[in-house]
Amino acid sequence: MQQTSLQHPVPAHPEEAGDLVGSKEKLELIQRVVGSSSFSRSPAMRAFLLYITEHALANRYERIKEQAIGTEVLGRRPNYDPAEDNIVRVRAHDLRQRLEKYFATEGAQERCVITIPKGTYKPEFLPRITIEEPPPLEISKPLEAIAPAPPVPAASRRRWLVISLAVNLALLVVILLVLFQRRSGTPANIPQAPSLRDFWAQIFNAPEGGLKIVSADTGFALWQDLSGHDLNLGDYLSRRLLSLSDPRLREVAIRRSTSPADVIVTTRLAVIARAFGSSYNVQYARDIDSRSFQDGNVALIGSHRSNPWMEVFEPELNFVVERDPTTGAPSFRNRAPYPGELERYSIPTTLDVEGGEQQEFESYGVVALLRPCNGSHFAVLLEGLNMQATEAAGEIVTNAQALSSLLQDLQHTSGTNVKPFEALIQIKSLPGGYAGPKVIAYRRHVSGPCKTELF
Repeated sequence: MQQTSLQHPVPAHPEEAGDLVGSKEKLELIQRVVGSSSFSRSPAMRAFLLYITEHALANRYERIKEQAIGTEVLGRRPNYDPAEDNIVRVRAHDLRQRLEKYFATEGAQERCVITIPKGTYKPEFLPRITIEEPPPLEISKPLEAIAPAPPVPAASRRRWLVISLAVNLALLVVILLVLFQRRSGTPANIPQAPSLRDFWAQIFNAPEGGLKIVSADTGFALWQDLSGHDLNLGDYLSRRLLSLSDPRLREVAIRRSTSPADVIVTTRLAVIARAFGSSYNVQYARDIDSRSFQDGNVALIGSHRSNPWMEVFEPELNFVVERDPTTGAPSFRNRAPYPGELERYSIPTTLDVEGGEQQEFESYGVVALLRPCNGSHFAVLLEGLNMQATEAAGEIVTNAQALSSLLQDLQHTSGTNVKPFEALIQIKSLPGGYAGPKVIAYRRHVSGPCKTELF
């Protein structure tokens, strides 16, 4: 019997739909979509999808507006004019195409699909059913005996939509718990990968294992770019930017925001922690203090311009973020260049809002594993000169193949704990993604004079 999949899904009978769209199945579907080749290297598309799904399932439809998406997801200024800047419409069109591509290729066998109807940014979860071609009519069977199937009552369809919304809301709660709450997970196959085991087991299997993930404060970086002031950790803790802000910048100073790259890296780190059966705790840079670095392992996401806590560890680093003295663009300064290395690695633009995300250029990031000399815990540092480079840094320490390549460059001996190091990576930054991350310089950290005191 031949079966033909519908290109555009339609609601099934409620009894059938219940078997197709269970909460576990939906959770697995979202994980497959986000991890598919259509989305794997596009942090903006993943963040867009997660944002609209979260608010739709929580019934916060007022947040699914062009202005809010542009500001909170795509990094536009709070007062930008969507009539002059159509970035949200362009990205929504791209998101629809990527979803269609996934469900037509990698997800061709999925029984539930995600769609975004044109004219709105509100996502829908719908079951994809198949239509079975009827068998040939038996000549001996009277035609009058073949009765059409009764139509699905409208009331039943409405009940199914209510049930579907409730299931989606439950799914959202599960996703948010996975992403943003401290919890233990079930070990998976991840610890069996030698590179991941050598890097992460020493962190998660220690008596006081676990990981505190500190995401960046992108509003802090944006405020510095717009105001022309360069602030440090002390300024950040004293909220000096509020006293320096004119009324137009005060909204930027008080707004809590982080980048799509931080969301993706946080998700990757959470998956690793759960796979090792360990715990994690996600914190916003603005909500922690010096004590946060004294009671466990920490992962910092973003350079000191967006996550000023990075300054605590910079005395140990060879590659540090500074402004290029010639162009003013962010760059990594090489404090002690080896033969063949540059003294500075820069990108050509200073702000994504000036069009950097629409260009192709070489960008750079740093991955570091440190063990401060007066502490028994580890610090994992993941920073980049732009959003794509930061995500690439996060992928390197959470992807078995990428991490294996890095450890080979470090001449690491498989089966042993990874020693403290820092590595400078280069990527090709693309509109909406990145390609070709590779290590171009590294330093091994050995015992020596203590430079980093954890308060």
